[in-house]
Parts: sequence; structure tokens; C-alpha cells
Amino acid sequence: MTASKKLTEWHCPDWRSRLFCTLGFGIVIAILFRELLFGCISRWTTEPQYSHGFAIPLMALGLGWYSRGKFLPGVARSNIFGLSMIVSGIIGHVAAIYFYVEAIDAISFVVTACGTTLLIWGRRAFAALWPSVLFLGFMLPLPFQIERALSDPLQVLGASEAAWYIQACGIPAIAQGNIILMGDTQLGVAEACSGLRMLMVFFAISTAAVIVSKRTVWEKMLILFSAIPIALVCNVLRIVATAIAHQSLGREIADLVFHDVSGWLMMPLAMLLLFLELKLLDFLFIEPSNARPGMTYHILTQPVIVQHARE
Repeated sequence: MTASKKLTEWHCPDWRSRLFCTLGFGIVIAILFRELLFGCISRWTTEPQYSHGFAIPLMALGLGWYSRGKFLPGVARSNIFGLSMIVSGIIGHVAAIYFYVEAIDAISFVVTACGTTLLIWGRRAFAALWPSVLFLGFMLPLPFQIERALSDPLQVLGASEAAWYIQACGIPAIAQGNIILMGDTQLGVAEACSGLRMLMVFFAISTAAVIVSKRTVWEKMLILFSAIPIALVCNVLRIVATAIAHQSLGREIADLVFHDVSGWLMMPLAMLLLFLELKLLDFLFIEPSNARPGMTYHILTQPVIVQHARE
């Protein structure tokens, strides 16, 4: 069933009033969670690993528009269960403020957004919109404990792997922790270059690809978890390029071009690797058709002669 046909079977005559209610609830939610949102914007502008946060709301809107064809047919009716989700989100928000736990506040924000969607647009629309609403979670910061647990090992792993490839390029290099020693030059893999940023960004991209793609479950899981190796590959290439630039172009040019600009170039590279992965899956696994090749059925018709007995 096409998206346009499904939309015609999903009736919402009062969509304008529901849209205004959505905007009103959105403003109230933004005011209620203002400390969390202001903290997110501050991190987006100051911390490189969260600079992708500005693009997440736009991507969520795009995913919601793309999924409009999945609306369940029928008349849109508000679902009272959404109100219970909103109340639960508000209770969680109050608890997060009282106990100073940002992670609970982030989860409460997502729960409140889901409850608002379910309350205003009903379960028929929520069946298609819930992935894009949950996608907003990628704009929220990770808990500090998880961030530290991921950042430090990624720094060490990136430095050790990059040192091997730097040696393969003919440059003497030894990795000591998150420091790469290249003669008199020390190249430090900072938190911004640990790969955590690429990991979070590419998980968001992989999740979006899983939502919009029409593939089997195991293919979607493979696409989703391929974010980890692809992010590591991109980060190692960035460190190796920076090290080579230090040796051939000097520290100032290397820091200006490769250390800063390459951070933005990693996104197109990661998307290219994802595209190649999808093409590889299409090449290796061909979906079987219902028809059975090599077998053709012919229906032979012969005239039937009917003889009427004479009385």
C-alpha cells in the first residue's frame, strides 16, 4: 500500500487544531526542561563530540515526514495513555532536579515528548512517529560515567591503531597511552579526537538509515552496529593524516587543516562507507522473488463439442 493511499485512509479533519496544540505543548515542554535544553545547546557549541546536536531535531522532522505513510488507517483519536506518559515525565523531571541526575532528566524529556505525540495525534499516528520522537535522544548528552568509560578506551585504541599505520607509512612512531611519539614530535589524541563524536554521530546516521530502509531485521541490526567499526576507521584515518601532515607540512598547517578541517570531513567519509556497506549487502544478498524461474505454465484450451441427443 502506497504512502498516499494510507494517508487517505487516515482521517484527521481537525489536524490544524492538533498542530496548534502540538506547538503549544512544545513550548510548555521547552520551558519545563529549559535547564536541560540550555545545557545541551551549551555543549553543542563548546564540546566537539556534541556538535551534531543542532542537526538532530531537523533529522527527526525529516524522519517523521518520511514515515507518514506508515500511519494506521482510521480516524485520528487522542489516546489518554499519552497523558499518563506526560505525568510520568514530569515526575521524573522533578526527581532529576531534586537528586541532580541529568540522565533521568533526559529520559523524562523523551518520555514527555512521546506522551505528547500520543495524546494529541493518537495511536494511529504514533505507530509511525515514535521512531522519530525517540530519535531526539541523540541530541541529549551521555551520562558522565558512560562518557568517561567510552572516551578513555577510544583514545588509547585510536592512538595504538594509528601508530601502526604511521609506521607503515615510514614514520617512526610509538604509542604510549593516548600519546603518539614520532621522534621529537608528540601527537596527543585528545578527547575531541577520541572517536566518541564520530561514534555518536554515526550511530544517529545508522539509526536513521535503519528507520527509512526496508530490509530484514538482521540487516538492520548489522547496519546499526556497523557504526562502531566505521567510526573507529574514520578516526584512525584522521589521526594518521594529522601525523603525516606534522611530518611533511609542519605543526601549524597540520593543526589548521588536518586537525580541525578533517573533523568535518569525517562525516562525508562515514556516510560514504555506509553507502558502500548498503551496496555490498545488496550485492551479496538478493531477495528471492515469488516466481519460480525456468518453469512456465500454459493453459491449453480445446473446443468442446456438445452433441444433443435427438428425441
